[in-house]
Amino acid sequence: MLKRNLLIFVLLTAWILPSCTPRPDRQTRRDNRIILIGVTQKPTYPDLIRHAIQPLLEKKGYTVNFLQLDDQHVFNQTLVDGYVDLNIGQHESALNFEKANNPDWKISPLISVPSAHMGLFSDRYPVGTVDELRQAVQPGDIVAMPDDATNLPRSLIFLENLGFLKLKDGIDRFAATEHDIAGNPRKLSFKIVKAEQIPRILDGIAIGVIYGDDADLLGILDRAIIREVDESDLFLNIFVIQDADRDEPWVKDFRDAVLSEEFKNTVENPAYRFHKYYRPSWYREKWGIANEWGK
Repeated sequence: MLKRNLLIFVLLTAWILPSCTPRPDRQTRRDNRIILIGVTQKPTYPDLIRHAIQPLLEKKGYTVNFLQLDDQHVFNQTLVDGYVDLNIGQHESALNFEKANNPDWKISPLISVPSAHMGLFSDRYPVGTVDELRQAVQPGDIVAMPDDATNLPRSLIFLENLGFLKLKDGIDRFAATEHDIAGNPRKLSFKIVKAEQIPRILDGIAIGVIYGDDADLLGILDRAIIREVDESDLFLNIFVIQDADRDEPWVKDFRDAVLSEEFKNTVENPAYRFHKYYRPSWYREKWGIANEWGK
């Protein structure tokens, strides 16, 4: 009960402070064609919605509103409890991790969208290829990775794919930690820190693994020396909905907006930063546009 009361307090605070108006309940939203989207505090995906999706939905008579939340568990609990209609601010691997710990949650992905990519950043080694970086790094070089439960495994998989470490055989790679490193061929020093600290310490380390939202927020997405390639789409941001809503007309209209040529044209417009994002497989296949920024 205390947890639920705290959740309601957080929700009301997050809604009332910006607008000073009551938040419409689920049925009121349906009756008035209001779509309430749960988002994180970072502007990456709210901006994508405002420019590439919201105008299309407004033409169909919808009103799009946002509820900003930061705590990851509360972020999904608001969707489970119907306080929001859908959310964006996590990749599928993160959602799977959350659902494994909350098996009663009936939520699932609707569609993935172009996403700010994770990358390796370095002030020490301004190289342009993986081979150059392999030749440049020295034994004892510090490589900083984010410590959260979903992006640490992602970082380890990223570095393993680049040949900088080897994870133990037989483990759940999507739950890996630094303790699962079985091989370190270049004798690097792996430092696990809060994600927001990594950009601040770049001048004192060799390499920092920074995920896309942070790099995008800081305006350094272009400075990645190596960008993550995510052919599986597991680490691309997704819109998530309640399973019970999957056949609702507003859900179809929302998905159609993301699949539209207007959405694509906005993403590809160099006036916006979205053209630098990593494109999901459905997008590449539908529009024949390669991931130049994901290589």
